[in-house]
Amino acid sequence: MELFMNKKTVLSLIIASTLNSWVVAEELPQAGTYNAGLQVSSGNIDHDSFSSDKDGVAQLMLYVDYYFTSGWAIEVGLNKGSNVQDWICKNDDVTKDYCESDDESTPDSYKSDLDYSNVIIAVRFDTALTEHNFIYGKLGGQYFDYEMTNSSNNVFEEESGTGIYSELGWKYQWSNNVNVNVGYQHIAMSNLSTSALAIGLGYRF
Repeated sequence: MELFMNKKTVLSLIIASTLNSWVVAEELPQAGTYNAGLQVSSGNIDHDSFSSDKDGVAQLMLYVDYYFTSGWAIEVGLNKGSNVQDWICKNDDVTKDYCESDDESTPDSYKSDLDYSNVIIAVRFDTALTEHNFIYGKLGGQYFDYEMTNSSNNVFEEESGTGIYSELGWKYQWSNNVNVNVGYQHIAMSNLSTSALAIGLGYRF
């Protein structure tokens, strides 16, 4: 009788483990499905040639993920960003790359504004923690285009090219396929780099 009970217990554990693996697999986004989202973010932007910068930026991103296998997707996105603080450039010569953070006390300074956009292609992975909680990561490349203008709206620095895009975060998925996410995002754009906290809303279909 005891041997029979032990066999029954082992069989029950095997069945439970198998069912659990099926459930976790089902929780992950499946091959052939999509996830579309809107994300806002805010953080710091640094320039290689500017001292005491770390000025604030705000970003808006639209993206679509296509899952080519369970939990793995290709992401295509469009990101737009702008400074929410003015850099102060102390040189009279606008061609020189020297700026400091916003400081109205500098009499011979001029303010600079920054606008940029990114076309993003990345690989995304999702891993389930529980039925509704996920950790996700993104790593890929992006084509960027940015320009900096002074208070007279004259462009004194502009550049375009390619760079690295990455993000790591947490996602909560409801049963109705709506999801929210919070993540830490990094974008490298030649002389510029952004580090931002992102909050988003998405829909899986």
